[in-house]
Amino acid sequence: MPGPKNVLVDVWLLSSVSTALVAEELAGGSLSVDEFALYGLVSDLGPVTATQLAQWTGMSATTLSAILRRCQARGELTRTPNAADRRSTFVELTDQGRQVYRAALPALARALERVHEGADPALEEARPALQRVDGAVRAALGLPPRPYRLPDPDLGPDDVGDPPLTPAQADEVRAFAAWVRYRDSAGT
Repeated sequence: MPGPKNVLVDVWLLSSVSTALVAEELAGGSLSVDEFALYGLVSDLGPVTATQLAQWTGMSATTLSAILRRCQARGELTRTPNAADRRSTFVELTDQGRQVYRAALPALARALERVHEGADPALEEARPALQRVDGAVRAALGLPPRPYRLPDPDLGPDDVGDPPLTPAQADEVRAFAAWVRYRDSAGT
């Protein structure tokens, strides 16, 4: 057997088999794997622009547009004008879209359960490394950072100096961080 390939092949292989696993669990439902993943982003982070979705996913504008049109035609998402940029629209799930997404969530839970059944107990330790690879690939493509990050397990709001923050100060740091995230995402 030949030696190991490079990190991009590793990521491609992981992406391919992960997609196959989720597709297997979603079989018989109304959402494709890409639709399910997009609904998750829109549900958690919406309303979002199509541009943000394209940047977060790396999908081409035409591929993303086709998926959004198909989902809109089913009545599962809506697009509303972006007052700040007339060329863009905000994408949101409709009540029907939220219901379809919630109905598909058990499929993801089953897929994750299957992964954890055959995994080393330290599987979660791989996520920060995957996030770093994601960041490097995004940088190579000139894309913005992913729409969410794992918390740094070594740094919390209490770890920003000495003496430690009071609970009220830690809450203020969290609120400020949320505001910075909102501020920086509002312009895109």
